[in-house]
Formats: sequence, C-alpha cells, structure tokens
Amino acid sequence: MKKLFFIFLTLSITISIFSYTVYFEIKNLEKLEDDIFLAGSFNSWKYGDPNFKFEFKNGKYILKTDLSGVIKFTVNRGSKEKSETKSVRIARIFKDNIKIKLFVKGFSDMKGKLIKYENFYSPQLKNFRDIIVYIPPKYEENLPVIYMHDGQNLFDKKTSFIGIEWKIDETLDELINNGEIEPIIVVGIYNTKDRLSEYSPWYDEKFKAGGKGDSYIKFIVETLKPFIDNNFKANKEKTFIGGSSMGGLISLYALAKYPEIFSGAIAMSPSLFFANEKIFEYIKDNPPKGKIYMDVGKLEDKEMVILANKMKEILNDFSVKIYFRIDENGKHNEYFWGKRFKDAIKKILND
Repeated sequence: MKKLFFIFLTLSITISIFSYTVYFEIKNLEKLEDDIFLAGSFNSWKYGDPNFKFEFKNGKYILKTDLSGVIKFTVNRGSKEKSETKSVRIARIFKDNIKIKLFVKGFSDMKGKLIKYENFYSPQLKNFRDIIVYIPPKYEENLPVIYMHDGQNLFDKKTSFIGIEWKIDETLDELINNGEIEPIIVVGIYNTKDRLSEYSPWYDEKFKAGGKGDSYIKFIVETLKPFIDNNFKANKEKTFIGGSSMGGLISLYALAKYPEIFSGAIAMSPSLFFANEKIFEYIKDNPPKGKIYMDVGKLEDKEMVILANKMKEILNDFSVKIYFRIDENGKHNEYFWGKRFKDAIKKILND
C-alpha cells in the first residue's frame, strides 16, 4: 500500500512540475473595446492578468500559454464583474500542444436596458399610456423592431396583470449573447382601460367593446413608430408586431392592414372568436404578407384551438410564411406565452 502511495505521489509531483503548451481560441467574438483575459485556478483567479491576455488575430482571439493538470477557468474582460455568463469551465491538460476552442455566449455586464416613457400621448385615441423600450446589449445601427401589446406584462412582474412577466429582457439577452438571433429593439405598449375596444377594429355585442382597433394601429404606425425610428437605431424596413389573446388578434389585423409597414407578426393564443370571428373574412379579403408565428395551448378553451387551426388553414392558402404550434401543456396565461416567446422570436427573425 505504501509503495502504491509513493508511486501516485511521484506521478502527481511529476505532472505538476512539467508544463505543456496550450492554445486557447475564441472564434465567435468580434473585436471588443476591452481586452480579453483568462482567469482560473492556475493564477489564483486573478482577473485582468496580463500574463493570460488574449490577442486578436485573423478574426479570432488567441492565447498561447503553458499549463498542466486539471484547471478551472473563465473568460473575462478585466474584472470578475465582466466575466462570461457561462459557469466555470474545466480542462485537463496532460500533453503538449492542446487546442481548446471556446464559445463565449456573452458577459455578465452585457445586458439590455429598459427605457420607460410615461404618459405617452395618442392623438388618434386621445388618451395616454406608458411605453417601455428594450435596448439590446449589442446596440448597433439598423436594428429590427417589434411592437408588442400589453407592454406592462413583458418585463416586470410588479406591473404584470397576474404578477407573472414574460421575461422578455432575460430571454433576449440570452439569445443575443449566444448569437442565436440578431439584436432587436422591443417596444412594449401598455394597455389602457379600453383594452378590448382598442385591440379589435370591430364591435362585439356580447362584450360591449371593440371598434377602436383601427385608431390604435394608426397610433402605432403614425405616432409611435416615427418616434422610435427617430430616437433609436431602428431599421425602418424591418418592423414586426406581436401579442397574445386580444393582442394576437390585433397583430394579425395590423399585418394584413399595413403590409408595407410590418414584416411579420407574433400571434399567441389569438382571440379569433371576438366580434363573430370577423377576422377570418378580413384575412381572406386582405391576405397578409411577411411571416407569422401563431400558436395556441391545447389546454385552452376548445374553441381557441379549433379557430387557430382554421386560421392556419386559411393562411396556408396564401403566400404568407406561417409557423404554427400547439403547446400540448399550454394554458391561456402569461406564463405560457412568455415560455413560448423564445421560439416565436427566433422563427420571426431567423427563418
């Protein structure tokens, strides 16, 4: 037993004495303003260590160094607060000229920002509402924009209708930092006490509401969009609209009404039954262009599922590109819409 222990100890000492040449490579990052470093168990977790600084050559970050044994490490931009979002990495180095290729999803401090405009006036509706704008972490020129209804439910559980938010900012931060979608601006439009009326162009006798949908969409197209285009790095030619329930209904209507403005729509669990299903005739008479993501939860009211399938069949007859999904466990609430948003935004932007 003592002999085995001595052999193991000798091997451990030998491994720790010898160092091997290691090449670290990051190919998915463009050149950043900050320098990129490696920190880990090999340098007592010293962030911004000049001895472990990457060089940017031929479109990628490269670090050549000497290490050995099992190491734990992370990529950073000079401080712990600017470390990559991925948890600590592990590598085993027991031979020479090892190449370690890294995919850096993003950094902890690279998060989107929210800007709120209170009491934004609509001359079309002659009322006020709050507007909240999500600015992506990689804020560049000519970014696509999506206008989303029920804006109070998108980013903050404190303002959400049932205390459950969609977590759109967290979802987009992840997708953008991972390189899964291009950066996008989100304009969250708070609803008002006239929500039902504003989210349908037709009046519904049963609900005693509706009929202000045209004015609401005009507010977005004629007032809100010019404001966003002039104050943010927006691509005027790449504009989307989206929402859930009644917000899904008005989004489909807006896409058909203004094909020259909107490139696509997200319609989650759309309230197609509203106003005696008039949306169906309107879509038939005014075939939408662009892309549509539409879904419904299987555990919602049966009529919701039937009508969603009916709309899918109508849209399939036109040249519109539609992505249709039935969520097997989905119910009609914010939790499930927020959960499906990741798939929705990827379909609209990428496919």
